[in-house]
Amino acid sequence: MNEPLPIFRASDTCETGLDATTLRRRTRLPGPGRLVRAGPNAFVDGAAWDAAGPRQRYVTRVYARLGRLGTRAVASHLSAAAIHGLPALGGWAVPVHATVPESMYRARTGELVLHTRPVCDDERVEVRGIAVTALPRTVVDVAMSGDLRAGVVIADAVLRRGTSLDELRRAVNPSARGRALAGRVLDLADGRAGSPAESLARVVFRELGLPEPVLQQEFVVGGRRFAVDFWFPDQGVVIEIDGRAKYTQERYLAGRTPTEVFLAEKRRHALLLTVPGVRVVLRLEWRELWDLDALSLRLRAAGLPCAVRPLRSARPSSSSAQR
Repeated sequence: MNEPLPIFRASDTCETGLDATTLRRRTRLPGPGRLVRAGPNAFVDGAAWDAAGPRQRYVTRVYARLGRLGTRAVASHLSAAAIHGLPALGGWAVPVHATVPESMYRARTGELVLHTRPVCDDERVEVRGIAVTALPRTVVDVAMSGDLRAGVVIADAVLRRGTSLDELRRAVNPSARGRALAGRVLDLADGRAGSPAESLARVVFRELGLPEPVLQQEFVVGGRRFAVDFWFPDQGVVIEIDGRAKYTQERYLAGRTPTEVFLAEKRRHALLLTVPGVRVVLRLEWRELWDLDALSLRLRAAGLPCAVRPLRSARPSSSSAQR
């Protein structure tokens, strides 16, 4: 969820006898009544925290911090991405990011990173009482951080929502130090990518030196229309990204059982192989996109040319994306 958990602060609860000392003491309680510290002088119900997912816990930490920093602070970078419901390639075990005026103190700790690039009025929105960078500015901020993979994953997600590539390009400050990094991300961004895994795969294929694939190529077999994730026409190779969500999340199951979905995918696989020109249908899992050496062997075996030395454009990071 993109909404924070209810936050208790001593300044709000002192009239009921819940001063800062009492709230801190309750973080050591077992069972009912336990609180969890979400930020400086900010606490949430322990049971609610335990039940929350990684994104909601992180969003709660952002609101806990931003409430303390004051109205001049703007949630930005991955913190803005979390609030906007965008995917994070490395998950949500990251510091809170805020952009503040240069006149405010600057710091980087394990829990908080402050940035000072000015945020114009049209680059911010208000979400549940705090200022957050708008979608184009959020994409550009993440893109200028230097992780090409993470930047493309978020840029693709924003394009899928209807933001245009021109809007993203206009958000790049021509004098910003990271403008070249942002340009690389936006050159690769493509809203046709259907998931974070497909966005990641496209960057990985580039790192491996593969030819440019066709995205969402449609084939008609027996009167049925199929769109595939990646199509390499010169090599006759279809690549599909196979994730667990397809077999576990209701939006993909559409009332079917996981077994029914699995059998439907097998039939789809067999039908695609009957299309003239399709030699191979290769299915890749999320975890395979992180081992470039093993992946290049599979791709070469399928007939795709790979570079001898992968580009490896991304920073080393954890291999878990969180929506």
